[in-house]
Amino acid sequence: MADKDREKWDRKYRENPLLSEERPPCRWLEEYVPEGDGKSVALDVACGTGRNTLWLARHGWYVDAVDISSVALDILNKRAKEAHLDERIARRLVDLDRFEAPRSDYDLIVETNYLDRPLIADLQTRVRPGGYFIVDTYLDHPDNERKNLQSDFLLQAAELPLLFADWEILAYEEYPNEDETHRMMKAGIVARKLPLSIH
Repeated sequence: MADKDREKWDRKYRENPLLSEERPPCRWLEEYVPEGDGKSVALDVACGTGRNTLWLARHGWYVDAVDISSVALDILNKRAKEAHLDERIARRLVDLDRFEAPRSDYDLIVETNYLDRPLIADLQTRVRPGGYFIVDTYLDHPDNERKNLQSDFLLQAAELPLLFADWEILAYEEYPNEDETHRMMKAGIVARKLPLSIH
């Protein structure tokens, strides 16, 4: 499966110029993520060409940026060097079906336009108490213009808060996308891991 996925995404990035254009970061980063303190470390899951990674690096974060597409990571690498941010970014070509995060104390994990429920559950253990987790991806919704997506890879209404039931929910919204080729409903959450209680 990994080889097919890698080939599919490499081809998409090669053939679709829109995917390679620089885009603004996920809105939740700008609204809720504090400036990095020079030591803050984030994980950008399915980072693509790095819209979130580059924003974080510009704002004082170190970032582990992981994706299945070498084409996307090459684009990210070029942009990071042009912006003199490459020392803040560790790029990793990975199969997310078998991905194991390299750290267990991230200050932030961000996962956008990608859904893997078991991976979310695993990565929740990789966030330090007080750290943040942002998920922003597509909903299974009758108004979606793309009808051929597998429901396994789409969120259900009100599902994300249930996945973060033990976390502090700072924001949650279901909303129509605005700047993509197909009109789709999305859901986004910003959750903060509660500090460990002392008994």
